[in-house]
Amino acid sequence: MHLSPPSSRAAFANTPAFFDGTIAPLIARAEQRRRRAVRDAGLIAAAGAAVVAVFLVIGGDGGVIAAMVAGLIAVGVAGARLNRTRGEITDAIIGRFAGHLGFDYARSPGRPFYTEPFSRFGLLPRFNRERWEDEIAGAHDGVRFSLIEAHLKYRSGGRKKRTRTVFHGQLIVIDYPRPFAGTTIIKRDASVLNGLGRPGKAFRRVGLVSSKFEKAFEAWSTDQVEARALLDPVMLERFAELERLFDGAKLRVAFADAKLYIALENGDRLSIGTMFRPIDGAARADRLLKEFDLIFDLIDVAARRANAPLDGVLSVGDVRAG
Repeated sequence: MHLSPPSSRAAFANTPAFFDGTIAPLIARAEQRRRRAVRDAGLIAAAGAAVVAVFLVIGGDGGVIAAMVAGLIAVGVAGARLNRTRGEITDAIIGRFAGHLGFDYARSPGRPFYTEPFSRFGLLPRFNRERWEDEIAGAHDGVRFSLIEAHLKYRSGGRKKRTRTVFHGQLIVIDYPRPFAGTTIIKRDASVLNGLGRPGKAFRRVGLVSSKFEKAFEAWSTDQVEARALLDPVMLERFAELERLFDGAKLRVAFADAKLYIALENGDRLSIGTMFRPIDGAARADRLLKEFDLIFDLIDVAARRANAPLDGVLSVGDVRAG
């Protein structure tokens, strides 16, 4: 299968040749490793099931407990075998594509320093369980950015302990062309709960330019004059476009210092997919490139000047050449 670039961007001009010479052979080897990992996991699970059966035949409380322990160990070892191979394949494929596009990539970087403002500005809910993966950093058309996928959970205390996911998506930090005098935050409208979204004592509500945007977003700022200049119809149309690009991902944004902090609750995007299906060559590479193209779209829409009149929803095409 031939790889087709997701857009006409110059960054993708050489990707078909790169795929044929580097990624396609790598995927062929990765598919062999995937099959071995699935086979090994199946054998481990079968052996674990046999041990569980033996302990159940022995019977008694000791046998049942031993069977449960053996089952958990087998599941854990099989899962670890699959996850290790999946991580190695992810590193190889996504890492090489990122490098080809001029970006740095880290599969499991831990919590990066630049995520602190997301919590400070109320763009993330409270969490006490965390997983950070697939960090990409670099520059697109001279605009520096960092992106990381986060899976954050909160485990409640007390007698009835419960763990729930509070955020699963991407955090993006984009350098803005100029610094900000204050801090301005925009989120999806939460109706009667809007008052609970106030980021801090220094923040005041910002009135938006039309009832259409008032219904869609809520905004807070420490500098009302600057906020009204930032949140003009062009920028608000861009936020609407970002949500469309990322399938309604509960967009939240902070303008602070000289950066845009963007949180998108859209799950695991940079992924090689399940280990229980073949790595389908160009089709899977095509999906990954489309994700990179979306990242470029996000930067273009958030940080570039629009050239077209706003006679409808702002399109990415209006700003790609801005």
